[in-house]
Amino acid sequence: MERITLGMMSVSISHEHGYMTEIAKRSATYGINCVRFVPSSIDPTDLTITGEIFNTQTQTWISDTFSIPPFIYDRCFYNQNQASKRCKPIVEWLKKNPDIIFLGYGLPDKWNVYSEIQKNNHLNSYLPDTELISTPMQIVKHLKNDSSCLLKPVTGSRGIGIVAIFQTQKEMTISYHSGPDRKSKTFQSMKLFNNWCERLLKQQTYLLQPLLPLIDSEGYPFDIRILLQKDAGGKWSQVEKGVRKGYQGSFLSNLTTGGEPVTYEQWSQQLTPRQRFLLEDELSTITSHLPPLLEERFGRLFELGIDIGYAKDGSIWILDVNSKPGRKTFIETKPQLKQSLYSAPLAYCKYLSTKNNQKGATIID
Repeated sequence: MERITLGMMSVSISHEHGYMTEIAKRSATYGINCVRFVPSSIDPTDLTITGEIFNTQTQTWISDTFSIPPFIYDRCFYNQNQASKRCKPIVEWLKKNPDIIFLGYGLPDKWNVYSEIQKNNHLNSYLPDTELISTPMQIVKHLKNDSSCLLKPVTGSRGIGIVAIFQTQKEMTISYHSGPDRKSKTFQSMKLFNNWCERLLKQQTYLLQPLLPLIDSEGYPFDIRILLQKDAGGKWSQVEKGVRKGYQGSFLSNLTTGGEPVTYEQWSQQLTPRQRFLLEDELSTITSHLPPLLEERFGRLFELGIDIGYAKDGSIWILDVNSKPGRKTFIETKPQLKQSLYSAPLAYCKYLSTKNNQKGATIID
């Protein structure tokens, strides 16, 4: 039987090297050849790609030229750099090709995702009040009613670019992260603060949300990360829940901003049995309704990382939904999950291939 080819795509050929290599090491078991490439390496004249093929004998990546693979696992993370700007339109072009099947077509920006969830009666109560910001006046207006807020880049990930704002009677203070380091800047006048807001909003679009009290009993910020993936039968399943815990004085729990992963079981020991039951009942509602809602609106997805805030009063919040989630939270706390985490893209690719052969047409699952 002829092997199928799965292309793993990223903005830099070395991005997620460890993750892609672990997937490729298991590919022969599924009858799959693995290649990896950068979208901008596609030659527009003959549609060949200069990338790397995984050699299962030597267990290494080898430079080679190949045609566009029929299955693609998209792990492109975009920011403001030139590589992102080159790659993004090429990926959009690939997604429109009926001969190419993406494991998942990804999600749009945070505002579009928020707007869709807001329409759903089962889920909208879990959303923090969110506003799309276009002028500094919107931020100032919010701070007149609430002395703090959070600004999130509409296309951000991993906590990058998130800013907390605090207002006292005399001054405004902004707080943000540069890697794990928390930095602050204070403005003595509204004019200086306005100028800073204008410069910020020229760089990219932001969302404004309340600064929720998402800290544990010891003052550490935390959130719950739920990883959902489709299994070998194409059905959504919950892989694991984990908790990301930031450091005291921070307002973020992302691992790239200095957070540490702990197991959900370890963290939930501080809850009463009733609190744990209510939380897990709410999480079940979210995980059962969110994937079909997003797929119906945005097309096929393979995996989702859902970030949940659990406030001091027991309220539960959907903080973020990521269609290209990381796995560090789970690999560091539960190494026994490695085999299933690295095999999942291959098993789902095999499922899509079988389904496509049966239908002989473009699949919609």
